Amino acid sequence: MAHYYYLTSEGEDTNLQLYSFRQAKRHWRELCDEYERFGEDAENLTERCVFVLATLGLSISQLLGQNNPNVQKDVPYPIGVFSDFVDAHGLDPSLKNEFKRFNYFYNGCRHFGRTTSGKGYRGIDELTFQTAKECYEFGLKVWRTVIRVYDREEEADLEEFIEEHLDGRT
Repeated sequence: MAHYYYLTSEGEDTNLQLYSFRQAKRHWRELCDEYERFGEDAENLTERCVFVLATLGLSISQLLGQNNPNVQKDVPYPIGVFSDFVDAHGLDPSLKNEFKRFNYFYNGCRHFGRTTSGKGYRGIDELTFQTAKECYEFGLKVWRTVIRVYDREEEADLEEFIEEHLDGRT
């Protein structure tokens, strides 16, 4: 069986969540550079915010699925895995509420469309650059939180990973 969590992608092994994470970071940097120059007139602003959040959310969903503390028959939704992860590792419970907000917009980017209630477009309608920035920064926080939990383990060798991907730079 292939492995999907290695730091390198060589042979049959890969790291799906890291690839998605890197793509989200790359596209976010590009969008921020353009937003700095053009503000709300940045090209395809909404579409690019949606793309970044959907890609970052995908990476988080994959990261959480790989680190699910309660392995079960089916992979649960990210919000459930994150809640279990917070509980299993004795993390700050307020992270769960922050994740709910992130998940609202992530789901809005993934599951949108016409509905009789208007709910299907609400997450996108409410998505501004500033909201996307807030969600992006929380997404980085989720990555840092998960990686730091495993960095505490004696055999962990994550310093280089943390420096390259999670040191506070976008």
